[in-house]
Amino acid sequence: MKRLVSLIKRHQHINWTLADQAIVSGSNFVTGILLARFLGPESFGMFVLLQSIVFYFNSFQSALIFQPMMSAAPQMAELQRVNYLHGVFALQLMLCGVLVVLVGTIATIIYAFDFHIQLGINSNIVGASIAALLAFQLQDWQRRYYFVQEKPSSALLIDTISYGSQVTLLAVCYLNHALNVATAFWIIAGASFTAFAVGFARDNLLPIFLHARTVLQQGWRTGRDYLVAWQLQWLGTQGVLMFSAGAIGAEPVGGIRAAQNIVGPINIIFLAMENVVPVMAAKRFSQKGVAGLLAYLGRVTAFGSALLIPVLIILAIFSRQIIEFLYGESYVVYATLVMWQVITIFLQFYLRQAFFFLRTVTATGAIIRAGAIMSITSVLIAVFTVEQYHETAVMAALLSGTAAGLIYALTAAYKIVQKLEHHGQPASDSSMKNNSLMGMETKS
Repeated sequence: MKRLVSLIKRHQHINWTLADQAIVSGSNFVTGILLARFLGPESFGMFVLLQSIVFYFNSFQSALIFQPMMSAAPQMAELQRVNYLHGVFALQLMLCGVLVVLVGTIATIIYAFDFHIQLGINSNIVGASIAALLAFQLQDWQRRYYFVQEKPSSALLIDTISYGSQVTLLAVCYLNHALNVATAFWIIAGASFTAFAVGFARDNLLPIFLHARTVLQQGWRTGRDYLVAWQLQWLGTQGVLMFSAGAIGAEPVGGIRAAQNIVGPINIIFLAMENVVPVMAAKRFSQKGVAGLLAYLGRVTAFGSALLIPVLIILAIFSRQIIEFLYGESYVVYATLVMWQVITIFLQFYLRQAFFFLRTVTATGAIIRAGAIMSITSVLIAVFTVEQYHETAVMAALLSGTAAGLIYALTAAYKIVQKLEHHGQPASDSSMKNNSLMGMETKS
């Protein structure tokens, strides 16, 4: 019993993180089911397309804010980390302001040329999606701040508030026959902002704009590379989905997202890794060099594979029964797409491991090239096959892009390891070199 208690305490940050991701992924899974059932395939397809645009703008946050922060902050002394986080929060608010101007400009152009009529959207939908974008960014910043500070229980609290209220309000609106695309986005916006407000009131971390410039200078090169990589990855995934909607319509896009959502609970593992692995990998690399990093990522990969394989097999075998039970008869025609998504998600797991390694050793150029290969492969396959094979072509394009990116990322990681071993650099020297580079970057 003492050993069990000791084991639980030693890994309590992982337990809290898994619980948090269970809330996030479970709520997203239920939200997808509610919207798919209650909106119908066509309106749900429109929601998916607008959500893809929101995801695109979130890539700026992930690249410029989160990726540098998750790798740099854990390796700082406490006082330095506190000042750094004040600056990061200020940078986040500045980014939100820039996105408001950018999205507002795009919306103005859409209405000036009457594109909103062709797209089937109105001012309420546009306003709701912008509000959801900004509120989600603030809430996501708050939870990432907690993970950097190693307070996953606080992240669990605000995620429970956000996603719990989101699911509840969607159900209430449906029961009152008031659920539509705009309402769904307003609910997401309100729930996200409420969670952020609770977290901000508890910690009262104020933005210090004087530090924002230093933070941006320190992380700009890395963030810039991540931003380019994210654009390419978005083009190869969400971009392919949006392009295909022009050829096959919004309804099949809704069917594709419904099939993808079947595998949604797997995101518990993926999102937990995003919040824990970069931080722990940076610590291992700083302390034990590349050997310690590889040992840590090897354990993560083995554990994740053991969890993934049986679940994915069950989802593939019973895909038709599951999709009919969750979404209804109108979505059964898309059940075969689940198999494509199962294989894609399996490859994405290993792609994430390769990216964790490349991110930790700051091989951002390799990440960019992997993203370019993914995008080119996905787009080319979609362009030449979507009109003939429709939604199946879209899934094949996504799978092929992921496979191509994985092959390149693993090759790049292998070459880096071989280069270090060829020079006979011990782990301690690697760690010293990494710390020295970080110091140089901080001074610059």
